Amino acid sequence: MKSLRIRRGEIYLAQLFEFPHEDETAVGKERPVLVVQNDEDNDNQHYPFVIVAPFSTKKLDRVYKQDVALKAGEGGLGSDSKILLGILRTILKSDLIRRLGKLNKQRLEEVNIKLFRELGFLER
Repeated sequence: MKSLRIRRGEIYLAQLFEFPHEDETAVGKERPVLVVQNDEDNDNQHYPFVIVAPFSTKKLDRVYKQDVALKAGEGGLGSDSKILLGILRTILKSDLIRRLGKLNKQRLEEVNIKLFRELGFLER
């Protein structure tokens, strides 16, 4: 993953482990994630972590106010999915497997607004 430049708004396939990630023998589940961390920290080679939001393809009939629903094909996704902005994760940059795609500006703005609300920076 060292050769790729991680950018905010990009979607990656990642190996997600339970946190804390102490058991090096643990097997994680591969799933798409959205990078929500700022690009300054993404570019910092001495900072090994990245903040992401996982995707889910389950219970698409239940999209909560903090979720963002996406159709198959958006951002390089193979299936209809939702971004779980209420379940942010900090993972190792080395757990990013490969880049799948990127959100368009409109979708990233939707993510920004929902994240600001979820984190309490904007009133609901």
